[in-house]
Amino acid sequence: MVRARVLIRKVIELKVAVIEALDFLEFDFAGKNVWVKPNLLGAYPPEAGVTTNPELVRRVVQELKRRNASQIWVADNPAGVSRGMRLEYYLAPTGVVAASEGCFVNAGVKPVNLWVDSHFVKEVPVSNIINEADVILNLPVFKTHALTVLTGAIKNMFGIIPGGYKSYLHTLARDGEEFAELLVDIYQAIKLPILTIMDGLRGMDGINGPSGGRVWRLGMLLTSSNAVALDAVMAMLVGVNPRAIPMLRIAGERGLGPIQVDDIEIKGDFAPIKGFRVPDTGFASLITRVSKPVYQVFVPRVPVLNVKRCIRCGECASNCPVQAIVLKPYPNIDRRRCIRCFCCSEICPTNAMVVAGRLRSFLERLVGRMR
Repeated sequence: MVRARVLIRKVIELKVAVIEALDFLEFDFAGKNVWVKPNLLGAYPPEAGVTTNPELVRRVVQELKRRNASQIWVADNPAGVSRGMRLEYYLAPTGVVAASEGCFVNAGVKPVNLWVDSHFVKEVPVSNIINEADVILNLPVFKTHALTVLTGAIKNMFGIIPGGYKSYLHTLARDGEEFAELLVDIYQAIKLPILTIMDGLRGMDGINGPSGGRVWRLGMLLTSSNAVALDAVMAMLVGVNPRAIPMLRIAGERGLGPIQVDDIEIKGDFAPIKGFRVPDTGFASLITRVSKPVYQVFVPRVPVLNVKRCIRCGECASNCPVQAIVLKPYPNIDRRRCIRCFCCSEICPTNAMVVAGRLRSFLERLVGRMR
């Protein structure tokens, strides 16, 4: 496997850091069509640490223009967009639309099909930008994820798919291991070069990532031309063995990138992040190999409602891929139908739908079976 390079830089001046990151990628953007792909999970303000920092997007767009990129699209497919609502209006709170300096477009318009070599699905709809772009400049956020442990460069490519279809894919890959495999299938199907600058200006930890966790001020950027290696270094920074993360183990086994420290050339300011909490990986990984039915009963966490935060907006119900949530008048989850994809937790605007701890999760599932 080719040795990959990853740059970690503590940011003092963002403009300087972005220039260094783009230089590190060693890609000539002149005359190229560039899809700048931020993480725009929903209509969250920048300080929430959920979406890509708008100032990073601004600096990247400015620098790409300076480097004579032919066409620049800033585009993502967020969840939770109401039918008939203009995407620019919905995403205005993120600051990214304004920061895109006229380059923001709706990625969900006129999707095309992407062939995927997967036993879950043979093709998926994706933004038609994929047929016009020469390169994807990937801008994920440094966060945890209740289902995939960490969400970074590979997972951010799931956003090339329109929101409604992403929910459907959760019904095909129903646990963390299967979903990790599907994510790698989709990432592998993309034939464009994928260059990544990870937004670690703010990060998020805890089991309620990627939208309801604890926000960290990390003040760093991670850069690489290999998304797998970059995600592996992200895992190392928070004290997790990359092989313990199914998404990275699968990508490594397929030869899509190195995940071991000896196979990655790490440049810059590597320093372990102490106290960064990640969803448990060890026990769940072990028990899955031993017995998937046992895993389904005892290990997975479940979403639960914090009634005090709930505003009864119905976003969780309308975005549940298996229609396991109904309003009565507060959201009520049918545990027998819930597939634990955590779409409800991701999309909740008030973080009222949270991921429960293991004991409460077990009791919730037990009650659900008795209904």
